[in-house]
Amino acid sequence: MKLKFVLLMLSACFTGTTIAQTQAQVTANVTTTADTTPPYLKHPEMPAFKIQLMDSVSSFNMYNIKPGKKTVLMLFGPDCEHCQHMADSIRAHMSELKNANLYMFSFAELRDIKKFAEKYKLNKEKNIVFGKDIDFFFAGFYKLTAVPGIAIYDEKKQFVKLFNGGAKITDVTSAVNNK
Repeated sequence: MKLKFVLLMLSACFTGTTIAQTQAQVTANVTTTADTTPPYLKHPEMPAFKIQLMDSVSSFNMYNIKPGKKTVLMLFGPDCEHCQHMADSIRAHMSELKNANLYMFSFAELRDIKKFAEKYKLNKEKNIVFGKDIDFFFAGFYKLTAVPGIAIYDEKKQFVKLFNGGAKITDVTSAVNNK
């Protein structure tokens, strides 16, 4: 009789522990899968990430962008047709983008980025900085599915708009110049 009692108690303890662990695991899974908000919406301030500059030695951290001007961050691919059209459009609409800082970067080699900047004559613009996203930060933070990926921030470095996989230049200039 005592043996049956001991076995019953052990069984009850084991079952209770298993149920408690299962409930904790279910709760943990619900917590991690329920929050699908992308990082750029959770943290609307401009993220601090660095790009390698065209001299291949220096880097620039977005944290160091001074507030006071709107900022356009653009991930592009030098061989991407949509990115090439966007570069043409940016050049054609520079007068509408003159009061914003533009940071254009890629995962490509610096020589390819340089050729892209020269081909579209954007390397001559004082408000455009070219570089390489060496940490592959941008695409993950903004959950991009295609390039060009364009994020726009206001004068206080707060998120305004994201274009995932391209946009019309009028939509970009409107987001930049919207008060």
